[in-house]
Amino acid sequence: MKRFLILYILLCIGITAFCQQLLSSNYPRPILEDIIPTPTQYTPIPQAKDSFWKNTIPLAMRNDYIKLGEKYLGTKWEKLPDALFAEYKTNGNRTNYENKNFELRRQLTHLAMAEIMEHKGRFMKDIIQGLHYFMEEPWWGIPAHYPIAKPERSRQVVDLFNAETANLIAWTTYMLHDELEDIERGISLIIRNEINRRILIPARTIDYSWKKKTDNWNTWICSNWLSCILFCETNRQYQIEAISQIIQCLDTFYDAYADDGGCDEGIAYWTRAAGSYYECLELLGRATNGKIAITDNPKLKAMGAFVYNTYIGNNTFVNFADAKPNTSLVPQIALPFGIYTNDSILTGYAMNFAIKKKFFNSPSTLFNTSGHSTLSRELLFLNRYKMIKNIKPTEPLLRETWMPDLQVFTGRSKYKSDQGLFFAAKGGHNGETHNHNDVGNFIIYNNNKPVIIDIGVGTYTAQTFSQNRYQLFNCRSAYHNVPLINGIEQHVGAEYKAEDVTCKYDDKQATFRLDLSKAYPQEASIRKWTRTIQLNREENVTITEDYQLMKYKQPTCLVLICCEVAKQTTPGIIAIGKDHHLYFDDKQLSATIEPIRHSDALILRAWNNRTLYRILLTIKGQRRKDFVKYIVQ
Repeated sequence: MKRFLILYILLCIGITAFCQQLLSSNYPRPILEDIIPTPTQYTPIPQAKDSFWKNTIPLAMRNDYIKLGEKYLGTKWEKLPDALFAEYKTNGNRTNYENKNFELRRQLTHLAMAEIMEHKGRFMKDIIQGLHYFMEEPWWGIPAHYPIAKPERSRQVVDLFNAETANLIAWTTYMLHDELEDIERGISLIIRNEINRRILIPARTIDYSWKKKTDNWNTWICSNWLSCILFCETNRQYQIEAISQIIQCLDTFYDAYADDGGCDEGIAYWTRAAGSYYECLELLGRATNGKIAITDNPKLKAMGAFVYNTYIGNNTFVNFADAKPNTSLVPQIALPFGIYTNDSILTGYAMNFAIKKKFFNSPSTLFNTSGHSTLSRELLFLNRYKMIKNIKPTEPLLRETWMPDLQVFTGRSKYKSDQGLFFAAKGGHNGETHNHNDVGNFIIYNNNKPVIIDIGVGTYTAQTFSQNRYQLFNCRSAYHNVPLINGIEQHVGAEYKAEDVTCKYDDKQATFRLDLSKAYPQEASIRKWTRTIQLNREENVTITEDYQLMKYKQPTCLVLICCEVAKQTTPGIIAIGKDHHLYFDDKQLSATIEPIRHSDALILRAWNNRTLYRILLTIKGQRRKDFVKYIVQ
């Protein structure tokens, strides 16, 4: 019996280790040495000179890409001043440098795509000038990720955006290799040596913290690093070592990812978290003729399903954490992700989005705005054109979704309809990636229009990822739809969490319930605080607060945020815009409405420059135990 128990324990350990090493255990170095091609043999897609592009991509689409490139013909490659780079260290501003930095990458991206689509040599002079510009740029990343105020050629740090720049340059060089060499013999070797110096050597030899991270830094960098290895690493030993490291990074990311596929970074980061994880799988699959593949994997499919599990309608998503409500889907990743996992809902939605954005007539509508340097994603997507053009578009208007690990629940009035009420609510904890202190937060939409909102992400500055993050109003619980209990806000940290989180639903109702008490520090003096959010499908959303306090210290306020003018019309009724109302018992609650004064450009754009309002329902009296109900309709 004892021997059997030992064997059973060892078997369990082995199974656990296997689960934690999804790729590493199946593709150790000896196997990689057999299946990974050398750079000269790596041809993931046809190069620009191949007739594939003219024979496959419709003329209207090619002309649209060409027009984007034409806008940059003759445009100078302006060196970014050191003073602009230094702003982050001096005043915390990071957008001034980033905007110009990203525009230079966009310039090369559009010129390269235009030449690939036209292939007449018209853009080659500008492309070569751009490549030489990047060879001279001291560092390819952004100041927020650099240790000092001035970039130095001798100090190469691997961050998100120098990895992206290296990927852009590597793909440009691969696609236009012969054309570049015909004009300037040896330029490809210069580029390969720079990519080796700036990315391949430091990424392989330095134990960066992002290699052990479980957020987008891991997969975002790995997807770009992997392309550079496959195109540029000529030393076989180093190539296999680096790919082995990437596979280990991907296992670290995968193992920590929730089984329900929930991305605690929000939909805005999904494309560079789970999306980049898939991207690595695609690159490995293309490099090995499909020998590396994990397509039949429930967790991977759930990671893709997060896209439609958080979809509200009309290109709007649940925007908890650092996300915007109007985040644009990236069909160039979502659609092939769905193909990879055989998820017809994801492929149908990605196709629906692409068609609404007129991608198959005017691809520039998405290519011009879908990222900082998206050449590789666009080309890999277009390489599938014959496969994807006949996918049936659908819109994933699911009646309810529940992600138990992430603790996010959504419900809507009607299945397959964006008309009527929609709500989303979250439990979780306050130590999440890109966290806001928002345990118990919820949003409400009606007919695709926001009623009760999450303010979302603000403009990133030095403060955003500092110890002073929670002085930013949009990260504080005081500016989310959660209570200020005894005047106390929620605290940051994974120990501040939801408990007893449940959901249930039927044809008439969808209900989310949780205990908020552990999301607050001890000084809030909470014994229990049960919040229930119930969608009565054809009528309203009812919120109840069933609470017990150990002490009464000062009035407790129930906070609600909206982006329409809020005005108390009669006692117990607040009009929210023209079409919605908040109902409450004015004998139990008193209402105060205040505009949220701020100048954050990103938040202003997200809400169409509308003034945001904070409604404070203050509980009257000093009862330590009570039951409060209010209704949004």
